[in-house]
Formats: sequence, structure tokens, C-alpha cells
Amino acid sequence: MLTIKAEVLKSKQKVDKTYNVKIRLTYNREVKRLATHIFVRAEDLTKDFKLKNPKYIKEADRLVRYYEELCMGLPLEASNLTLSDVLDYIQKEKEKNTPIDFIQFCKKDWLAATEVKGKRNYQTALNAFIAFLGKDKLNTNQVTKLLMMEFMEYLHKKRAKQVAELQKKGKRIPSNRMVSLYTSSIRHLFNEAKKKYNDYDRNLIRIPNSPFENLVIPKQEATRKRALSAELIKKIWELPYIINANGRERLCPFNLAKDCFILSFCLIGMNSADLYNCSELEDGSITYYRTKTTDRRLDKAKMKVDVLPVLLPLMKKYEDYTQKKVFCFYHLYSTFKNFNRAINLGLKQIGKILKVDDLEYYAARHSWATLAVNKVGIDKYTVHAALNHIDEAMKVTDIYIERDFKIENEANKKVVEYVFGSYSELPSPEVK
Repeated sequence: MLTIKAEVLKSKQKVDKTYNVKIRLTYNREVKRLATHIFVRAEDLTKDFKLKNPKYIKEADRLVRYYEELCMGLPLEASNLTLSDVLDYIQKEKEKNTPIDFIQFCKKDWLAATEVKGKRNYQTALNAFIAFLGKDKLNTNQVTKLLMMEFMEYLHKKRAKQVAELQKKGKRIPSNRMVSLYTSSIRHLFNEAKKKYNDYDRNLIRIPNSPFENLVIPKQEATRKRALSAELIKKIWELPYIINANGRERLCPFNLAKDCFILSFCLIGMNSADLYNCSELEDGSITYYRTKTTDRRLDKAKMKVDVLPVLLPLMKKYEDYTQKKVFCFYHLYSTFKNFNRAINLGLKQIGKILKVDDLEYYAARHSWATLAVNKVGIDKYTVHAALNHIDEAMKVTDIYIERDFKIENEANKKVVEYVFGSYSELPSPEVK
């Protein structure tokens, strides 16, 4: 028979002269004691160390009843349970009945610890969710399908307001990604909370609700097409550098952007983070691991691209004198984000000259892919491989195939020759 009672142990006086009231559980001659939040002094006890203060007696009785109710579901009379089993059951029931603050989990547990590259997106989505709620506390059982539908409606209205403001100012309307991105981010955070708090092995399900199971999240709109024509790319290449009064090339975003755009295009759309970080150059080929997806790929998103003759002047110009990396950009900019920011700043200047609205660095990658398929006749699978994208349909096959990147580099040579023609075997233009 299981008995539960409150008691105070005379031998357990604390330094501050108080005693902690314990909940004593006895079952099959085994005894276990659980600490409580109640602390009493000698004047609250009888000579026999029984509670005499009515306030503490009432609270202790409440705790005893609470534990008795927790144990009502245990088949004690017809089982071989031990007292340890009873305590484990009590702990599970206590955890199950303790509310979980979803917002605080997102802030303090997940966002504070995660190292995912899209962390900023999750933070932005959470900020929008908190703004919608009007508070920064929300228990997981309050995250419902209806609440998420209201959140999506809130985002639609917010988007409509932003579009109206941009239209008034005559600015470009970006593609609509907010509703899909933010709602998907909250779904991911909720699933992370379920991973942490639901122990399926112990049948301890602290978050039983699944508000996203039948929730239809709209797909993201296609991103704005940023591909440039071969003529425009060649014009970027032919632009004169900005020079100082002494006739030397100036170190500025314009010149940097001009060079890095051409570097990216001729290196099959190499991202700025990879230009900044790459450290392997051997036999005229750069081997790098695409920063954006290296953590999600078994092959670490490995890519090997040949340096074509048209790039040799730029390779020399930006050579790392320490030879720790391929390029010296990390000496000029403290982080790859600052490096990328400088490139895009320069591209805005170039865009104004060439009358290309909102020219961005990623246009080099889009342009390579578009020209490869539409103008050079490269098949989409080769373009897909050259851009180092993940092929979900070929994941298992890819485990067994060691890539030599020959086909991708042959495709790149054709694209570069298509754009630069006879210049593809010549150095870049001189400073003007």
C-alpha cells in the first residue's frame, strides 16, 4: 500500500535555521522523500517536529492531496511496481501538467543555442509573431490552427500595407515571401519544441497538439528574375575602373563589384562567402565547399571549378600574399558579410550606369544558369550540378559517385566563350 504524508526531519536543519518540509512516500517498506517549497522554523513545529502553524499545515495537506491524485492512475495492487517506478510516474505526470512557454523556448532555448545559417530568418519570424500576439508569452497548448490562420491574415495585411507604401514611392515591389517564410519558420520552431519536450520512449507527451498538421501554408512566390544578357555582362567587364589622381586604381566598392561580378560569373556563380573563404587552388582549379549548403550535404557541397584564362589578371590582382587563402578579400574586409555588402553597394553604382534596376551580386549566378540553358544549350541536369544544388531524386546514387567536375567545367567554358567571345582567352581590360 502506498502512503503519502508530510514530515519534517529534525536532523536536516539548514544553515539559516530553517527546515524543509518533505513529502514522504512509503511503498512495500521502501521510503523516498521529495523536497517541497515549504520552509519552516522551530516556532512553527511542535516538540515532536509536527507542523503546528495552520498556514503550513494547509499547504502541506494540499501537496499531499496533489501527490495522492497524481498516483490514482497507478495499478498498485495488481502490479510489481517499485517505489522508483512510482516516483518516475509522478515525475512524468508533473512534467505533463507543467505548461511550456513557447515564446520563451524559442528565445532562450532554441535561438540562443542554434548555429543554423538561417537564424536571422527565425528571429525575424518570431518578432513578427510576438508583434501579432501583442505579448511575449504563449503556452504551447495555445498554439492552434485557428491562431496560425489569424497570424497569416495579419501578415497578409502587413504585406498589403508595405506594398501600398512602396507603390506611393514608386519603388520596386519585392516578391511575396513573408507569409510562407514566417509561418514555416514558426512551424519549425514548434516542431523543435516538440522534439525537446516529447519523450516518446517514456510516453511523456508534453506537447500533444499539432496545429500545423492540416494548415495550408502558401508557397513562396518565385523570386524576381535577375539574369542579365551576355551583352550586359560584357559591358560590366568593359567598364573602366575608377582611378585616383595619381592614375592608380582606387580601392572602392565600384571597382570591387566590377571584378567580383566577373569572378563569380566565370567561376559558375561562386557566392561571395566562397570567394572570401576558399583556400584550395591547385593545377589551375579552385576547390571549395559551398558555404550555404555545406552543413546539409554528405559531400560538404564540394565544388571544383577551373580558372579560365580570362580570369588570370583578376586572380593575380587579388592573390593572397600569405597564401592562406586563394583571394586576399579577408585582408580587406573583416567578415564575408561586410565583403558582400561592399560588392552590392558597388553594383548599385554599376546598375545606374548601365540602367539595370537593383543590380545584385546574385545576378551573376542567375545569369550563368540562364545563358547556359537558353543560349548555349547546356542541359538542365548539368546546370543543376554546376550550380552545386541538392538533387533530392539522386541523393542515394550520389553516395556512390565520386564527381570529377569535368562536365560542369566544360559547360562553364562554353558559357564564358559565348559571353566574351575572342576575349575569353585574353586578359581583362586595362585601367582607363
